[in-house]
Amino acid sequence: MKNVKKKKGFTLIELIIVISIIAVLAAIAVPKYGEIQKDAKIKADIASAKVIADATVALIAQEKITKSAYTSAAVLGDDIKGYLQTVPVTKAVKDGVFKVQIDASDNVVVTVLSTNPAGTFTLYPTTTPLVYPTPPVAPVAPVAPVTN
Repeated sequence: MKNVKKKKGFTLIELIIVISIIAVLAAIAVPKYGEIQKDAKIKADIASAKVIADATVALIAQEKITKSAYTSAAVLGDDIKGYLQTVPVTKAVKDGVFKVQIDASDNVVVTVLSTNPAGTFTLYPTTTPLVYPTPPVAPVAPVAPVTN
């Protein structure tokens, strides 16, 4: 009897099926990753705003700043920057600047002034989920099926 060796490995069809499954998973995961990353940046900005607000309240309590210095929205002064260990920078918007205002009810309001996207966004206190406007994103091209 002849010894017939069986070939080991995957067939072309099996490889094509596996590659197409991976492509479908990638088409779903890549946009989701972008959304998660955007949400994380927004939450980081909100956390930074909370730290700025807490620092402002602490400095008012210590009488190191006066409420009149921030009656209108102003960029963080040296007094607040000196109190913080590191000066926060915006993550979700380019060239954003944190601003502090103390309103008539003695509430500290922290906003971000941005040119891209243009506008002022209130980060702290916030009662609704913050949504920065996003520029349109180019659609992802569908994966063409492979035929033999």
